[in-house]
Amino acid sequence: MLFDQFATAAQAAKAGLGVALLPVFLIQEELERGELVAAIEREIESSARYYLAFPKERASYPPLAAFREWIVAEAQA
Repeated sequence: MLFDQFATAAQAAKAGLGVALLPVFLIQEELERGELVAAIEREIESSARYYLAFPKERASYPPLAAFREWIVAEAQA
């Protein structure tokens, strides 16, 4: 799925429909409540920051784990 609004993407991630790359300030409350979790435990420096967020219970879902590993490797390259 492709969303053109951060809020819609965050709601989709909370509903378990996938992962979302979002500015942390938009999902800070969801992160604090544990509704979403950061996929990577560190911030990545860039001129535009994005965060991979998903429901905690989906952290070990194989397609998500594979995507998370891929995006981390790409960000480090």
